[in-house]
Amino acid sequence: MCRPTDASTPEALPSVPHQYWIIHGATYDLASYIKSHPGGDEAILLGRGRDCTELFEQYHVLNNKHLRVLERFRVTLPAAKVASNNLKEDMVSTISALDGEEADAAAVVGIQQPAAPARVAHQADPFYEDIKAMVRAHGNTKMSTPFVILHCLHVVGLVWSMKLWLEGAFISAFVLPYFLWVLCAAMVHDGGHFAHSKRPLVNKLLTHAGALFTNSVGCWYLQHNILHHSYTNLVGKDGDLDSHHPYMRIHPEQSMLPANIHHAVRFFSHLIMYNFAHIGLTMISPISYFRGVAAQKKGTADAKQAQDAQTVAQYHGTVMLQLVTVLAFYITPFLRFEFSRALLLTLLPTFMMSIAFMVIAQVSHIQMDAEAPSADLEKLHWARRMALTSVDYSQESTLWAYLTIGLNMQSLHHIVPGVSYSQLTRMYPAYRAICAKHGIKLLERRNLAHAFWTHLQTLWVLSKTHSFVEVARKLA
Repeated sequence: MCRPTDASTPEALPSVPHQYWIIHGATYDLASYIKSHPGGDEAILLGRGRDCTELFEQYHVLNNKHLRVLERFRVTLPAAKVASNNLKEDMVSTISALDGEEADAAAVVGIQQPAAPARVAHQADPFYEDIKAMVRAHGNTKMSTPFVILHCLHVVGLVWSMKLWLEGAFISAFVLPYFLWVLCAAMVHDGGHFAHSKRPLVNKLLTHAGALFTNSVGCWYLQHNILHHSYTNLVGKDGDLDSHHPYMRIHPEQSMLPANIHHAVRFFSHLIMYNFAHIGLTMISPISYFRGVAAQKKGTADAKQAQDAQTVAQYHGTVMLQLVTVLAFYITPFLRFEFSRALLLTLLPTFMMSIAFMVIAQVSHIQMDAEAPSADLEKLHWARRMALTSVDYSQESTLWAYLTIGLNMQSLHHIVPGVSYSQLTRMYPAYRAICAKHGIKLLERRNLAHAFWTHLQTLWVLSKTHSFVEVARKLA
């Protein structure tokens, strides 16, 4: 294991201040540990340049060795030295106010700062300690053997459906999106959370392979792993909430759409846009990344835009390759078949993948009882917040875990994302008991239909009301 450099000399400081990791309110320089990280370089790089306390905790549940290793890389940055280390002017003014004292971790990073020095997420919580004990007692956290066999069979099904699609077979427009969901989307989701295998290379290969057909892996890591899993249902921080607004209003704290548009039109327009979510994942997200890169070069990028572009930049080649495969998907049928058949072969799979993602994923979080004022949620320990911002359904069903790639148990998945979805059904009874022990009321629905119905009710209310007070009055 590499020893950390001596941070007491100016030469030891990274040339760019956003190379630090902020964990539990302390500053760490893990650059020399990247190649030695047991979970792989992709996992550790997700936290570079930001407060990654939640990410750090979510993926280190099996033992406490990581805490001992982490302390070897802790650095103390005198304010004067940090300020002279190529910081932007706004950061310099913040740090210079410290008048020579030790620099605050949030000031070093400069963005996504903790709400307060005594941030609850930095503290131990008995609920999360019980969760970690449950995972350790369960044993295997990676993909189970039956699911590995099932995925191998899905590879055959995917090849077969793609062959039919290239031949222009009508049935392929239905069969292809099925295998793209249960195989490729599952590979990206579980692999992207480093949950397929204990071997980082296996997770990396499966994630990048599946992303060629379903989304852009770098943008997915940023929006899903970092922004959504760290800041679930926090307006202004959760990438899933913000990516829809202002076109879709899915939280009471978000501003209303133009008043001259009838609320029913807003509601149904929202549902229509559900059909195009796959285009957002595969094309719009990469375009946003390239816009951030261009803004960086022009010097017009704000701090968050620059940070996000830096995070995705390590996947630049994969983003480019994925865009090529997506364009090939939309262009090839029009070169081979008549217009109507080509339209069917492109739009129908797009709609089916979009609806699968929006219905199965969004119903778990866009629920009125899963949304609360962001200021109140941030007062909770992050693990409790995860349990209270997700709706679960059909938790005892292995079939529904398979069909939803584990998204029917979102609250548990959000607390331990490094556990494969193939393990969640057997783990859920113990998780439910722990929640009851600590007075956490799980948000549960009978099945997907029930969850979708309450999701629609939430969207309908949000299309008409402005605030939590009005929402509460409507639901009373």
